[in-house]
Amino acid sequence: MSNSVQEQFGKISTKYDEQRPKLVPCFFDLYYLPLRIMNTDNPSPRILDVGAGTGLFSSIVLSKFPQAKITLIDITQKMLNIAKERFEGNENITYLCKDLINMDEETSKSFENQFDFIISGLAIHHIPDEGKSILYKKCYQWLKKGGLFINCDQIISPNPKLEEMNKKVWFEKIRESKIDEEAIEMLEVRLKLDKCGTIPLQIKYLMEAGFQDVDILYKYLMFCVFYAYK
Repeated sequence: MSNSVQEQFGKISTKYDEQRPKLVPCFFDLYYLPLRIMNTDNPSPRILDVGAGTGLFSSIVLSKFPQAKITLIDITQKMLNIAKERFEGNENITYLCKDLINMDEETSKSFENQFDFIISGLAIHHIPDEGKSILYKKCYQWLKKGGLFINCDQIISPNPKLEEMNKKVWFEKIRESKIDEEAIEMLEVRLKLDKCGTIPLQIKYLMEAGFQDVDILYKYLMFCVFYAYK
């Protein structure tokens, strides 16, 4: 991810969690529906949170798997610092400040076949399409056989007219939440850095990575939950 993305999320790190439900009108479905398909007999599953930010998605997953061993990886240290405060005292949480695409070979190797679940919440759309393809291949390698990858993310319509309509409705919903205009202005700056992919392209990349059972669990305007089993 670019330094510009790091800079923008560094600026909002302390307000990130507070703003999420207002900036994401479908917040609760987007983050909580995945829990229904995250099933395992292991009471302490190993989970990798890709682009973990403040650990928001992981905190929700912990409501279902309180003994989970979670690795949070993000490129913005300020976001991870907030995650450390959130999970203070939980020795099952590991933090890595690394670039997902240009990760060192040693770390990537150590992840192979290690995770029951890999999750990501509103992060991968910051990565260019070729980077998404690389990351999905890594996720496939990092999952155990039978493991599940869940990506709750922002997407783009292949039809510009429909994309514009979706964005219009989205911003109407945001303003109905009464969030301050400064937050909306900062969102518009961040949107210019986004590199969202379409649903068909993402599914194609996931299948090329090796995933066979791939689908979307949920879609609302430009928000979507992808899931894929190894």
